[in-house]
Amino acid sequence: MRTILLATLVLLAACAPQRARVPTMPVPSIIAMDRNSWGHLVSRWTIDGAGKGTYTLAEPDAYKPERLVTRRFSAGGAGFAEIRGLLALGEAQAESELDCGDRITDQFYGTVRWDDASLTYDMGCQNPATEEVLKGITAAERRIAAWAANQPITETRKVENQ
Repeated sequence: MRTILLATLVLLAACAPQRARVPTMPVPSIIAMDRNSWGHLVSRWTIDGAGKGTYTLAEPDAYKPERLVTRRFSAGGAGFAEIRGLLALGEAQAESELDCGDRITDQFYGTVRWDDASLTYDMGCQNPATEEVLKGITAAERRIAAWAANQPITETRKVENQ
């Protein structure tokens, strides 16, 4: 009886779903991302290893921007680690192309950069294999936006007619 129980436990453990393993990558000195729509910048951000960064956003909105507003923020080393963690699945696929499968058109798209490596993304990708990468990109964008939200404006640039 004991042998059957032990064999059952070993079999269950062997069949349990495994989390996707993300290869260990060298720590980048900076992570940057841009988000675009119809060839126009919607947002752009950078964060360095110390957690210092900038966030540029089209205002008053992405669809009829009048200006690009930049704010600086500081999230500390833990903030950098958090952003890197959110983007880990994408970083593991940097320098390759996301397999989008079918696409929904007119969605945001852009590039995430880790030093010299990069990953181009399209939020309209419908392949379930890309879903977690895109969720990480969205979560990183939201986190950066939250850190920069109430910081003073450091630069404003007028958007040329579109």
